[in-house]
Amino acid sequence: MRLAVASLFTLGLLASMLGAVVLGLLYATEAMSFPVVIGLVILINLLMWLAGPRFNDFLYDFLYDIHWMSLEDLRMKSEASADVIESVCDEYGYDEPKLGLIHDSNPNAFTYGSGRWNSRVVVTEGIFEYLDDEEAASVIAHEMGHITHRDFIVMTIANTLVQLLYLVATRAFKMASYMRSGNSKRNPASFLVIIGIMSYVFYFIGQYLLYYLSRVREYYADTFAAEQTDPDLLSSALLKVAYGIMISPDDHELVNATKALGIMDVKSSKDRGMMYNNCEQRGDHEPIAKSFLFDLHNPWATIVELNSTHPLTGKRIKELSGMSSDPLFDFDRIERQYSVDTGRLYRQFGIDLLFVGLPILATVLFPIIAGIAILRGIVSLDPTMLAGSWMGILGIAMMAKTYYKYPLGDEPEQSTVIDAMADIYASPVRGQMVELDGELVGKGQAGYRFSEDLMFQDETGLMYLQYESWLPVFGNFLFSLGDVPELIGDKATVRGWFLRGMRPWIGLKGLETDDRTIDSYVFLGGLGLGGLLLGIGFLITLL
Repeated sequence: MRLAVASLFTLGLLASMLGAVVLGLLYATEAMSFPVVIGLVILINLLMWLAGPRFNDFLYDFLYDIHWMSLEDLRMKSEASADVIESVCDEYGYDEPKLGLIHDSNPNAFTYGSGRWNSRVVVTEGIFEYLDDEEAASVIAHEMGHITHRDFIVMTIANTLVQLLYLVATRAFKMASYMRSGNSKRNPASFLVIIGIMSYVFYFIGQYLLYYLSRVREYYADTFAAEQTDPDLLSSALLKVAYGIMISPDDHELVNATKALGIMDVKSSKDRGMMYNNCEQRGDHEPIAKSFLFDLHNPWATIVELNSTHPLTGKRIKELSGMSSDPLFDFDRIERQYSVDTGRLYRQFGIDLLFVGLPILATVLFPIIAGIAILRGIVSLDPTMLAGSWMGILGIAMMAKTYYKYPLGDEPEQSTVIDAMADIYASPVRGQMVELDGELVGKGQAGYRFSEDLMFQDETGLMYLQYESWLPVFGNFLFSLGDVPELIGDKATVRGWFLRGMRPWIGLKGLETDDRTIDSYVFLGGLGLGGLLLGIGFLITLL
């Protein structure tokens, strides 16, 4: 019931937004031919929806060399997965979907089609490499949930409505630019501008409504899979899928291209994947439990989710745990055992937002305050002095933001990868100075020749290291070619600022191996640019 209400509410809201601006446009211009344009857009989307599966077949086959297989071929790889497909199709009365296999170790699965009658389910080899038979079946059941719930149709309608909002906005602005103001009480050109602004606002809101609708439908695909298999199976599969994505970057384009269709959004899976890898090595899953608290309580997690097609892993697993008689994770225990200082979280979040917005505040507020001061006669109108002061204040704001992110005076705290990532109070804006001992195991971007960043491993797991030379761009280029290949395989002590946003990483301050010391200047860009603006502003005021 909740799925139907959420879907109808979202589609209805989008339709009402579209209807408002279309009616306003017709009222302003009496352009009766414009509905024909609307009709063509709808027709094109309808044709793309109907022909899309065949086009995607060609595209995925060209890009990823899909091998189409029969249900019996799938049974050879996972008997439970084949059984789930047969069971669902029999229960809901539709034909078995077309099955595709991509020879790639990134564990992923996705579905597409126009409806139940021509759906496709595509899986990668990684699903069968990283998951056991029952876990693979739970992932297939999740995809079958999308087919059964007719998610293709709902999302196509929603996408079409958002496209039409954008079309109306651009049309309104274009027509307004050619209109002249008349002597009538109503000014059509001005009204068109208002309609255009409304359309863009609704279009912007519509993008987030699409994300919301997608997340709701993911929850219900999870519920469907839990009912067809077992909720704990999908919980462990979600963790392992994220784990596979993290450690198998052979074809990251695939998981990015299918993030809206697949079992998990690759962006939001990186934290969980790294965490699962760490806990498997250590044989202790408590850090995962603590890590879920970030998803459930940290305000930054909410912002991350707003821009994601999939819910955060912690929230999905909490929902699944509520369906299990013996859940993989006891969230009630987790909440009791690990107390969360909500006041601290939100105080830190508020301060983070303040420093993130400092350059914007300086840019916007200074001319307003200066204008008021001039009007009241507090200061005189001196364009040169005002421009120099404005630039100097902006420079100070940028330097303050950078210093807040990378506090240079902090002493490093001895830590491990797993302990850093289990910190619910971690932030993407305020770095925590840490020191870790381990080994430099590879490039930050696997296989990329010009990667100046590194991948670090200690006894508990992996961590991405961000390096910056004192000489921007060119210094990074030289470091990637000369130093990175020599550093890989070396034991090292790394010091830097741990941050956590879309993924966890350390902004390097420096690292030491047995025979060399390397300094990094991740803070230099912000401080340098801010200092440059401050200096230029000061010079302008002297003119």
